[in-house]
Amino acid sequence: MIQVTVFSAHEGRLRHGTQFYLTMFGGCELVRPTVAHRMLVKAEQKRGGRPLEQTPFFLTIFGAAEIKCPTLAEEFIDLRELLNTEGARFANWETAITTVSRGDGAVASFTLFGGFDECALPSENEEVDALALNRHLGNISDSAGQILQRGIGQRDVERYATIRQAVLTDVSQAA
Repeated sequence: MIQVTVFSAHEGRLRHGTQFYLTMFGGCELVRPTVAHRMLVKAEQKRGGRPLEQTPFFLTIFGAAEIKCPTLAEEFIDLRELLNTEGARFANWETAITTVSRGDGAVASFTLFGGFDECALPSENEEVDALALNRHLGNISDSAGQILQRGIGQRDVERYATIRQAVLTDVSQAA
């Protein structure tokens, strides 16, 4: 599948199966799937005997393309839901997170007279707004929210460690 953006802008999710992204004289901002979502996709591919997804290729000419991480709130909610519904399938979920998160930079790109950022973090405002909204809606407990606030601006291992600690805190409180 191909995603083309010419003389315009596109905001959306990085989709599985889309293998070619062309951006000319415009902008393309994508959000990576959450780690929990990637864990599920990888498990389904292994179980179904299907080959793993190919690396997407980004061709950016006179434009900008950016791949952002999901907010901490999205990561937390998806991982908690995965463990609540599929916990038995992912008994060793910490190993699965490590395996999936190592493939975070699995994109190829060629940029000519433009910009490409493959590991942008959500802005501090986006993170705070998402946490506040989900705390207000009751999706994130106060204790988990406080832990997640410490992860704002963190990358890679620190980010996943914060999410892990928040999930473990949430699970221990529910028990």
